[in-house]
Amino acid sequence: MPHSHGVTSGIFVGAGSRFEADNLAGISHFAEHMFYKGTEKRSTPADVARAIEGVGGYTNAATSQDYTFFYNCVPARHIHFALDFLADIINHSLFDEAAIQREKAVILEELNMYLDTPTRYIYDLIMKTVWPNNSLGRDIIGRRTSLAAISRASLMPYLENTYQPQNMVLVVAGKVSHAEVVRDVKKYFAQNKNGRVLRFKKVTGGQTQARVLIHPKATDQVHLCLAVPALPRGHRQENTLALLDAILGSGMSSRLFLNIREKRGLCYYINSFTEQFADTGIFGITAGLNTGKIKEAIKAILAELKLISQVKVSRAEFNKAQEYLCGNISLQLDSTDNLAVHYGSQALFYQRIKTPEQKIKELLQVKENDIIKLARMLFPKNRLNLAVIGPFKQSANNKFLKLLN
Repeated sequence: MPHSHGVTSGIFVGAGSRFEADNLAGISHFAEHMFYKGTEKRSTPADVARAIEGVGGYTNAATSQDYTFFYNCVPARHIHFALDFLADIINHSLFDEAAIQREKAVILEELNMYLDTPTRYIYDLIMKTVWPNNSLGRDIIGRRTSLAAISRASLMPYLENTYQPQNMVLVVAGKVSHAEVVRDVKKYFAQNKNGRVLRFKKVTGGQTQARVLIHPKATDQVHLCLAVPALPRGHRQENTLALLDAILGSGMSSRLFLNIREKRGLCYYINSFTEQFADTGIFGITAGLNTGKIKEAIKAILAELKLISQVKVSRAEFNKAQEYLCGNISLQLDSTDNLAVHYGSQALFYQRIKTPEQKIKELLQVKENDIIKLARMLFPKNRLNLAVIGPFKQSANNKFLKLLN
């Protein structure tokens, strides 16, 4: 990206909550925190933060079900420092026992924040609903009891079995020289050796009946997520799924936004989302609304799912969805952070890396009929899952099940 003034460097690691033992749930996210708590060269969190901010850059990290991502963005002239910084936190972090115990209090407050943020916690609840018997259904952050069990003695073996070169991808996007990056990577990561890598338990069997999970909470607004198991990564219909998502719930001109919010006034926010994993995926719809309107809202959402499963999408609406997605991909080309994620995540999960231009070409090959075919496959009543946060008792479970059925 010769036009860019900055450069993003990142490391994707095939380590996330679905790889964890249940008694150590949350250890991947915990480790992510600890990589910023001091290294052999930068011994305190303040030293780590000052180093990257001292060159005008920023750094962050994120943990998901099946990967952890560390990245920084700096002015292009500091690319060598950026790679040194990444190598330092990944290879030379101290994992001091006192710092580990201190960080438990921080992560417990993060857990409390999620529990007090229904728009965030509803995603954890729907994962539990869709995959109640698989590690995909566990909260990424872990539980109070599992966090209490984490120590240096449990962290180090986990890291040794996940942070291996064959399980990691280093990505750089921006105004850089490929040859110089390769030289620096060889210099800073030469010590890394391959070893045994953890595996996860795959999702098996199909869903045979609708499910409901209620999280009783005294909220002024009820939050819900209606979801179905969907497609795994690399599925031949993944571009069709992206278009289905765009038509139903992405943007202010989507069906759900126009019909549930604008036309009926049932909610403040409503949108759809998709997430894909190696062996499965999820398509979901989230909304926040008045407690007294939840029955009407669920019926209205189900009506939209029925409609898109029975009536072919118009050419105009289909073209709009294609332009919406292709335009979003094009806009990402100006961001070094977005391009780093685009290429790095593909390198970790796929055998083949597609450019943004190739992704656009594939989206344009989808046909209107593909939408209705996929909708019919995804939205039978027995595949529905509903998670609810609000002032409801568990006894309301059967009432919600009747709505789904």
